Amino acid sequence: PNKHKSDDDDDDDGDGGGGPDPAAGLATCAHAKLTDDAEHINNYGSCPLKKYKENKYGPKPWSFDLPPCGYLSTGPCTDLERDYMQMSCDEPFPDTNFYHKDEKVIATYFDDSSFRQNREWEDVRKSSPCPLNLTYQWSLSDYEKVTESFDCPLTCYDCANLCRVQAMSVATADKKYDPTMQGCNAWVFCTNPNGCVNGKKTMPGLSCTLKRIPLDNPDIQEQMRRQSSRDGPPAGLVAEGGGDFVSGFCNVRETCVNQIE
Repeated sequence: PNKHKSDDDDDDDGDGGGGPDPAAGLATCAHAKLTDDAEHINNYGSCPLKKYKENKYGPKPWSFDLPPCGYLSTGPCTDLERDYMQMSCDEPFPDTNFYHKDEKVIATYFDDSSFRQNREWEDVRKSSPCPLNLTYQWSLSDYEKVTESFDCPLTCYDCANLCRVQAMSVATADKKYDPTMQGCNAWVFCTNPNGCVNGKKTMPGLSCTLKRIPLDNPDIQEQMRRQSSRDGPPAGLVAEGGGDFVSGFCNVRETCVNQIE
């Protein structure tokens, strides 16, 4: 499949060959029907993103192209869900693979049921278990715990949302249930259904990796001080050859609990 499906792409290429599309059933989007002036991309049909044109305040960051366009697996988003994503992790970076030597990989999720994956991706033999249930509490003042069930991520939005909630699920009362203090704060999604080259390894197609980069990392501290990701990610967290990856931060911001000097 084409990597970047843009505003004017027609899904019917008329070539009549190549067998079934490995991205069939994933997010699709008829951007030509939209009336906004944003730039739209959709890596292999698994990561619809949009970016509005630069204005007098400078360039705009990328954001998820949420329903009604794209991300069919998520269903329509409520205003509250949009707000939570925008506060936590709504500025993804296309063609970017986050990596730092001090990172901790929390989990990697992908469809490991196919024989082809088990044969070719020997460095990643088995997905972390999913579906999974995550239980969290919003704050010290909100005593009710919420449990959500998550399937294996199929899109970069699914991956980012899972990162956001995973951090909430391990937040603790002594830290005022602040999701910035522990758990996932960076995610990497392989948009190519056929796999993504990562150094000498190949990550499984449509795989979602949740990571924790320490808060005292200088690049994380730089990101915490930023008001926006419009200038791109900190260079020290970007690995070479990230063309088929999309990465992002979640819960990387200053709070009353994690204030940096």
